Amino acid sequence: MKRSVGVIMIQALNSLTTVIQMALFAIVLPRSDFDEYAVWVTSGMFLVGLAQAVGTDRVLIGNRTFSDGASSGRVLALTVTIGQLGVAAALGNVDLVLCSVAMFAYVTYDYQRYVRCFTEAQRFLRRDLVVVGSQVVVTLVAWAVWGDRGWLVLTWWLLALPFWWAFGGPDRGRLREGLTVLRLDVRECLPLLADAVLAGVPLVVALALVQAQGAEGEASAARMAFTILGPITVLGVSARRLVYHQVAQGPLSRAFAVKWTGVVALTFALCAGLLALTRTPLYPWAFPGFVGLTWLAILGFATNHSAMLATFLPAASLRAERRSSAVGLSRVVASLASAGAGVLLFPFTSPADVAWCVAAGSIAYAASLFVARAVIPTEEPVPVEP
Repeated sequence: MKRSVGVIMIQALNSLTTVIQMALFAIVLPRSDFDEYAVWVTSGMFLVGLAQAVGTDRVLIGNRTFSDGASSGRVLALTVTIGQLGVAAALGNVDLVLCSVAMFAYVTYDYQRYVRCFTEAQRFLRRDLVVVGSQVVVTLVAWAVWGDRGWLVLTWWLLALPFWWAFGGPDRGRLREGLTVLRLDVRECLPLLADAVLAGVPLVVALALVQAQGAEGEASAARMAFTILGPITVLGVSARRLVYHQVAQGPLSRAFAVKWTGVVALTFALCAGLLALTRTPLYPWAFPGFVGLTWLAILGFATNHSAMLATFLPAASLRAERRSSAVGLSRVVASLASAGAGVLLFPFTSPADVAWCVAAGSIAYAASLFVARAVIPTEEPVPVEP
């Protein structure tokens, strides 16, 4: 129980940090800069999720050792950094180009934090509190002195860079060793890599389209919806890690699956309730210039989150049983569903378009995983070279 609480607290603080960050920048950044930041930070979350799927999650499930994960994580951290540099360059934002440099240290630290949190929760909690406290104070001081400036994002990301690098610990692994690990593990990693890549593409593309085609502020309004759902994301991601950790010990029971159905239904209700707050005077008061979401958008975002939660059980079982090809195939089906919804919704001009594009993919992903869990046979374990 103590380990579970530690995992949840670390993920809670991490998600709360995202909420604080987005809320803070919604206030201190000019709206056009916040639109670009919304696209960049969402891309970063997607790429970090990619690194977790290939590196962190496989260690938690028991398919890789800690040292192997650390080595492959270093390669993945470099990949995330290059990806974020590309997004920042495409946006033409020099400040975000500089922020992208911090991604390497962040992803390296992220691996250590989540793999070691089962035994070192208190240490990582203290470190994270130091980092986020410093980021908030310095950013607010800079805003008070210079006012709304696009470069304020630098105070958040570059300030944390030395912290993440120092806190990453000595067990970061090496790039050459990481490439070897990924090469030996390619049969399992490629489907997971494709799964992670395709998972984030609909959201990133949808936000980019809204930023390009919609009115100013529509992209950041859609991104703020995900920020508001941060508390639900806390519970969801923590639950995923706990499920993966449990599956590593053995198959999940039917009783657990029944309880999970109730969790999914509760998730939908909580998401809808939180997003409904945007239709109250509280929302524009807290974030001047932001307009409340439509009911159609609220329904779409709530559906997306609850569908994503429904995927955890079959996805964990398939990965633990080394049926990664089934996971990759399910994600292809989900991506086709998102693309089909995108075609129907095009052009993207509102947060509701973003919500239903990603929701279509999540629904299809959940359905495909359950079907794959039932009909696709178990693959033979692949021997790993020493």
